[in-house]
Amino acid sequence: MTGGAHPEIGVAGVGSALPTVVTRTLPALGPSPESPLFTGGRTRTVLAPGETAEDLAVAACRRALEEADAPAAQVDLLSGYVTVPEFLSPNGLFRVHRDLGLGRHTTVVPVNSEFGTFVLALALAWESVRAGRFATALVAVAAGWSRHVDPANAHAGLIGDGAGAAVLRRSPRMVITDWICDTHSAEYGAMTMASPDGTGRPTYRIEPDSGVAAFRSTGMDGPPDLVHRLLDRNGVPPGKVTVIGHQASDLLLDHWRRRLHPAQVFDTLDRYGNLVIASAAVTLDAYAGLIDTPYLVLFGLGIGSYQIAMLIRM
Repeated sequence: MTGGAHPEIGVAGVGSALPTVVTRTLPALGPSPESPLFTGGRTRTVLAPGETAEDLAVAACRRALEEADAPAAQVDLLSGYVTVPEFLSPNGLFRVHRDLGLGRHTTVVPVNSEFGTFVLALALAWESVRAGRFATALVAVAAGWSRHVDPANAHAGLIGDGAGAAVLRRSPRMVITDWICDTHSAEYGAMTMASPDGTGRPTYRIEPDSGVAAFRSTGMDGPPDLVHRLLDRNGVPPGKVTVIGHQASDLLLDHWRRRLHPAQVFDTLDRYGNLVIASAAVTLDAYAGLIDTPYLVLFGLGIGSYQIAMLIRM
């Protein structure tokens, strides 16, 4: 998808919500092939007993709607995802619709694409608003993965829970100008959320061979290559860009900084941990007021696998 002449459609409001429980990040119980990959983090936020990712999504949406001064009745599209949802289907996004009191006219579109969901849902919502199908879109992502990881694995100790949301409509604020996506389906199955041994409890897994290889190859170099292509085709130098994206570990963040050379990179890994699909949304809400570059790049990656990046004019 390429940019072009279109009305200014921007992010008019953002919001986030985090659990009240803050705990420290944990080392792996033993060495494994993925142990060197997951570095950094000091604390993380995790769901309290009885608290759900859907609860956080509703709170984040309310804050985004308030900041955008957009009544719930104006929302035409609710997109994004809640993971891991209460049911295999429907997704918890329908509960978010109910609890926000959105109208019958509001179309709900769950986008199950894991870590890049926020950016992908924003891109698809932008295309819909740009085409005139909807006037106001609400994108919401929420993660409750701390209950769906195996503490024996290195990645588990960094996983946190949280939710973020954004209101998209005609607005001069954070104007979306272009987005780009690469798909690497040869890595299908390298990282999965599945129920091992028929237990019925979905658990995230990185395969010790293919998963670690994907992390070290396309996971590390795919996003910076993609972002450079996005910037090049829009004539934007990296020095005029702030970058916010996925935050699995300091190893990745440091590598991306070296490859991208942007003006600044914001992340919340030390405070909240790896919020998986909510990382970019929560970090955007935390730092939106501090971005002083002409452009922002949001990027994400998914376990399909794929990478996606979006260029926003501030």
